[in-house]
Amino acid sequence: MDWLFIVKPADSPPGDGSSAKDRMLELAETAPRRDWCLSRWRRMAPGDRLWIYFASPVREIAAVAEIEDEPYEAAGSPRQPWRVTATLDPEATRRLHRDPVPLHVLSNRHPQGVTRVKEEDLRLLLDHAGL
Repeated sequence: MDWLFIVKPADSPPGDGSSAKDRMLELAETAPRRDWCLSRWRRMAPGDRLWIYFASPVREIAAVAEIEDEPYEAAGSPRQPWRVTATLDPEATRRLHRDPVPLHVLSNRHPQGVTRVKEEDLRLLLDHAGL
C-alpha cells in the first residue's frame, strides 16, 4: 500500500526544519530511520511506502520512506497519538528531490491528512523515484 504523508514546514518547531525538503534529503542520507506522527490509526503494514508531500511553499512530493512496522500508540500527544516507524530511501529521495512530483499533476490535488495514493498516480511517483 502507498500513502501520501503530508508535512507542513510551518508546523515544525523553530530550528527543527525536519519537514523542509533539503533537511529531509539530509536525513535520508544520515539518519533515515524515523518515527512519523499520525493523528489516527491507519491500516499500514511493513513494506508500505510513505510518499512525503511538502505542503508549503512548494506543494510537491519530494521524499519516500518504507514502513517497518504497524502503527503504534504513543502517549503524551493527544493531537497525534499514533506513530509509525519508516526508513527514508536515500536514493529514491535523492531522485525525488531533484525531480519532485508537483501536486497539481496528481488526481488528488487537495489531499487532507494521511491518505492512500490513488492507483492512477502511483506509476508517476514510482517513475520519479526510480523505483
